[in-house]
Amino acid sequence: MKKINLIFNGIIFLSSIVFMAFLPFPSNSPSYNAAIVLKVIQDVKHKKPQKDWVVTKPATPLEAKDQLRTGDKSVAVIRFIDGSSLRVRENSVITIFADKKDRGLIKNTKIDVGKMRFDVEEQKDEDEFIITTPTAVATIRGTSGLVNVFEDGQTILTVETGTVEVRALFGVQQSGTVEAGNSSVVTVEGTVSITKANEQQLNEVRNSLKTNEKFIRVQTPQGTFRIYYLDFE
Repeated sequence: MKKINLIFNGIIFLSSIVFMAFLPFPSNSPSYNAAIVLKVIQDVKHKKPQKDWVVTKPATPLEAKDQLRTGDKSVAVIRFIDGSSLRVRENSVITIFADKKDRGLIKNTKIDVGKMRFDVEEQKDEDEFIITTPTAVATIRGTSGLVNVFEDGQTILTVETGTVEVRALFGVQQSGTVEAGNSSVVTVEGTVSITKANEQQLNEVRNSLKTNEKFIRVQTPQGTFRIYYLDFE
């Protein structure tokens, strides 16, 4: 009975954190919670501007300008207020930006390097969901897919469902529409090439939902907890 009560109290506590994380800040507040970390596997850290990196735990709220990074064999799942989610894969660095407008919210996630799956809910007319990389900006509405940013800034974006408007930020600044089943490559020179996604790219998008998670149980005086890790073998 004691163990059941501990579990029940833990659920109530976590639910309270999730609820409070999405409470709107006063309109005169300089910052507000744009998203929340739903899941953490292994080495995930976050930081605020001009602060040190700290270990990220589930139910951590993320404000505008917060950064998050993942280490080897690590994953973080982030949920935004509108229900859209990002699955940040290993060795990735992102920054959360959000800007409240009179009638909507502009959500912009900047990924400096790494891979990130996006599952974006259909956006209202006043809302926007944007993904920015060192070489490209992508506007997403009700779309799922995967973005892969290399060390040199080259960006590959593969769309699983929906459409994405992509535009190069530098050079010749080409742009285009990437539809479901297609992939785009944005180079540091500003070119945008859109082609039918190959089987390897499509498999990578599908597998981005899989984490091959395993866990070990840890017994503490407060109860039994699970520690998750990734098995890449």
